[in-house]
Amino acid sequence: MFITLLYLLLLFNSGLTVVVLQSGDQMSHPGLTVNFECSMGPGFSMGSYTMLWYRQNQYGALLEFLTKEYDQTAGRFQSSLETSKNNFSLQVTGLLLNDSSTYYCAASHSDAHGPHCHTNNNWGCHRWHTDSCHPQELWLGCCHRNSSSQALIRCTVTQTAEAYFGGGTKLTVLEPDHDITPPTVKVLKPSTKECRKQTDGARKKTIVCVASGFYPDHVTVDWQINGETQTTGVATDNAALREGKTYRITSRLRVPREHWYTLDKNFSCIVNFYNGSASSNYTGTVLGVEGEEKGGMTREDYLKISQTAKLSYGLLIIKSSLYGAFVAFLVWKLQSSAGKRN
Repeated sequence: MFITLLYLLLLFNSGLTVVVLQSGDQMSHPGLTVNFECSMGPGFSMGSYTMLWYRQNQYGALLEFLTKEYDQTAGRFQSSLETSKNNFSLQVTGLLLNDSSTYYCAASHSDAHGPHCHTNNNWGCHRWHTDSCHPQELWLGCCHRNSSSQALIRCTVTQTAEAYFGGGTKLTVLEPDHDITPPTVKVLKPSTKECRKQTDGARKKTIVCVASGFYPDHVTVDWQINGETQTTGVATDNAALREGKTYRITSRLRVPREHWYTLDKNFSCIVNFYNGSASSNYTGTVLGVEGEEKGGMTREDYLKISQTAKLSYGLLIIKSSLYGAFVAFLVWKLQSSAGKRN
């Protein structure tokens, strides 16, 4: 079953949109064989393009060219093209631990496989474009999966080309003695000290989600407020952090101060984890607190001040009582001394 990952960034008014589809994420074990599938979207034929396979072994790493259509078997990597079935596959045999990567299928207008540049998995990089003024420079158009942000990445190549990339298929070769483990999700409330000053410009609160203890790192993080998915104000780590045998990832949601100070408003962090056969959601939730009082004082602030005032008042009464007892003792002492003289 194919997962449709469509990126529609149009560069330099070309008006051309090419769709490259790839199969879903996979997990396997050392020594085994895996197959990745790729196809073109409706209206496009592989006969009009040169098909290629790349991989990226970690966030921010260079794209590594693997093979292209009709190449002779290149070691453990073998591609197969069936133009009539609109299918271009990649088989990797004798899996090694370092085969854990994200594998990208690309459709190019030439047989060049030279472009190598820094990309990452949060950016759906899908179209190479040449600049007529600088024929040795190749640009990769990218759009962010979780926002409307766009970017261009420049590479230097030996010949001009144009390529369209699929969304990538993530492969994890499971390590021995590592059990597949779902994440534990915890959502942290905003700091009470955040944006306390009236002069603070943003006047926002930051809610933090921490997903930890999971293996492997096949996760995505989404936020919801009262059941509605949020994209604005969301910042998630580019890649999960390895901690011993497991991973941890954090995500932050910044919301207007008044949203947080809405009693029982539901802020949910949803972590989707793929276990090799199915995806499951793991959710952490916090609730908004009672709204602000006049003068910018929250109920929480009011209760703290009230408790402090009560404690101070109690201490004052105790001190006054002790002082009164001491004065009474002195008076009694003076009266006793005067009585003895008489």
